[in-house]
This record gives sequence, C-alpha cells and structure tokens, in this order.
Amino acid sequence: MQVSRDASNQLAIDPNATERLSSLARSNPKEAIRQVASQFEAILLNQMMASMRSNGFDGEEDSSELGTYRGMLDQQMVNAMVQGGGTGLAEMLARQIEGVARIDKTATPAASSGMLPLPALPAAAAKAIRQYAEAAGTATAAPAPVAIPSERQAFVSTLLPHAGQAAERLGVAPELLVGHAALESGWGSRSIRHPDGRESYNLFGIKAGGAWRGESVATLTTEYVDGKARKQVESFRSYPSLQAAFDDYAKLLEGSRRYQRALNQGDNAQGFAVALQQGGYATDPAYARKLAGVAQSLLAR
Repeated sequence: MQVSRDASNQLAIDPNATERLSSLARSNPKEAIRQVASQFEAILLNQMMASMRSNGFDGEEDSSELGTYRGMLDQQMVNAMVQGGGTGLAEMLARQIEGVARIDKTATPAASSGMLPLPALPAAAAKAIRQYAEAAGTATAAPAPVAIPSERQAFVSTLLPHAGQAAERLGVAPELLVGHAALESGWGSRSIRHPDGRESYNLFGIKAGGAWRGESVATLTTEYVDGKARKQVESFRSYPSLQAAFDDYAKLLEGSRRYQRALNQGDNAQGFAVALQQGGYATDPAYARKLAGVAQSLLAR
C-alpha cells in the first residue's frame, strides 16, 4: 500500500510532520495553509467520532483490542472523508488563515484592502484549534528537567533493579520506565490499594479491560474529556509484586501496535513520551511533556 507524504494525513504532534510543514510554509505558504486546515478538520471529525463511540452499546465487550481496532477504523473513515472533500470546514479555515496572514502582512483593514469579510469560526472549530495547538506544543516542546528531591531517591533506588529486564525487552533506558512509574503513581504517593489495604503494585495505571484475567481493584482516577479533567471510578490491574508489574507493562507495550514507536528509543525520553501519548496511553493533553521532563531528570541525575 502506498503511503501519501501529504502532511495533512499526519498528526502535527509528530515532530517530523511538524518540520515538513514548517519547510513547506517557507516554500509554498498557500499549500501549507491548506494542509494545516485539513488537519484541523480531521481532528474535529475524530473528536466527533470519539464522542459517538463513548456512548457505547449494551453487551459490547470492553477490551483494549476492540478499542484499538475501532480507533483504527474511525481513523480510516476520517481520512477517507477528508481526502474526499471533507465537510467544507477545511476550506473555510484556509480562507480564514489566509485572510489573517494578508491582514498581518499589509496592516490594512479588510474593507479598505478590498477583501471580503471572512465568517467567524464556529465555536466547535475554535475549540478544536485550541486543543490541537496545545497537543502540538506539549508534544514538541523540549521539557525542562526537574530536580529530584532527596525523599524521592528511595523510590528510584527501589524500582531501578526491577526496571532493568523490562527496559531491555523494550529497548529503552530503565530510567524511562521508572520515570513513567513516578508520573503515574505520584512517586509512590498515589499507590492503588485494595479495600483491605493490600498493595496492587500497579505503578503504570494499567486498566483491567475485558481481556484481563488477573486480579483487579477499582479506584477513583482522573480522565480528560474534551480537554477537561473529570473524576471517575475505573478498574485497574493488580499484581503480586513489583517485578510482575514491570513484566506486564513490557508485555503491554510489546504486544500493542499502538505503542510500537515507543520501542527501541534508548535514552530518548522525548521520543518515548511522545510515542506513548500518540498511542493513547493517557488522556492528559500535557502527558508527553510531563513524562519526558521526569524521565530526563532521572537520566541527568
């Protein structure tokens, strides 16, 4: 199957796609605007599909595999719709962007320059643009490493020996896995426990979907819906030990097509974090920046 190099088919939070768009903007600004507008339209359509899917159906099995294939199908449908002419939103966005660019360049009011006034963007489109910009910024901006307080050093020292084997399987530095565990568990302060107080050792916030056959525990967690944080109760996997938690984490990333880009990143904290966010590991729009910052701090210590 031939893959198009048109950047409008790619997420702009992919650093390579962003660089290509930047280069295109210098050589062919009008085409760059068209491709960016197409991305905005695709993101809005994806959000609409996700919103419809979130309603679910009675009797439908809740499994990560089913969700993955549904997401792939939705993405293909959106791509086909956008490439087939879309809804007209991309054209309107392109006109809006071109109009703003002309106003900025000439510093002349639209009426006096002979340009027709452009319609205001719909609220839904403006919201999609804001969320798109936030996601692109959090994924591509270089995170600043944060200092690790002395009381957190014990957490790192405890987990590093368990992270080694899993990190070798995934082709990444052990510090990246410990950083991920630190972010998900609040450096061990938000451990998921059973009602009787038993530790679940779920360091990575892995949920217990329909395919999970092990022990599980329900707890309150934060999910982001349409960019807003929302508290809800979810079921999470429970393990007998720290090593079992790292082994299952490695198995999850190895076996999922969504996270293949996260593999073999070595000590590239930024690449690892962006790949996990793109794969849908978490709903927090700033997840990649947070994870990369923690992991880089561990690498630099």
